[in-house]
Amino acid sequence: MARFTSSTFGKISGKHGSAVAAVRKDGLCILKEYRVASNPNTTGQKNQRGKFGFVMKEINCLRSVFTRNFGGQYGINKVVAIAMKTAVAGEFPDFTLDYRKLCIATGNLHSISDVSLKKSTENSWIISWNSEFYDNGAPTDKVHVVILNPQTKFVMERHECSNRSDGKVEIEVPAGWDETKIHAWIYLSSPEKKINSTSQYID
Repeated sequence: MARFTSSTFGKISGKHGSAVAAVRKDGLCILKEYRVASNPNTTGQKNQRGKFGFVMKEINCLRSVFTRNFGGQYGINKVVAIAMKTAVAGEFPDFTLDYRKLCIATGNLHSISDVSLKKSTENSWIISWNSEFYDNGAPTDKVHVVILNPQTKFVMERHECSNRSDGKVEIEVPAGWDETKIHAWIYLSSPEKKINSTSQYID
């Protein structure tokens, strides 16, 4: 495998002679020998490729969230790897994704409990939680909410929309949204934004 660095030509991609360009998870551009798989269409290989494509299609709309919470533009790769192991069921081509197991953020900040979502008006929902805190939590911890409409792939991010001590937040949503057919997560960050809590799925 050859490393490729060039301030003149910049990033490369695609096949180059007998080598193919690739970008590693750390962002380094490399050239490696292109080899045709001896048996590229086994059931296991089809299943793995299909699962990867399925997960990417389902969660690519959340890329901006993963970029913020998982270390930059390649953060989605980390989430895909976790989701393929823990959140996908079925066999190629009939996969399903358990959104309850999808991780939006991770961290050691003390999380919240008793989270619930209730419809307030036609265009707003109220998300509430237990405002008590322990360990490294604080009343000024910032609350973040992410809402996904799986049919349209439309994502709403409400960054720093409340404090832990508030115990609730009202979120405006598009008219006609059914709270039973969306997916929502909540997580917190410390006031100085050094650490996050692990995200929680809101039922």
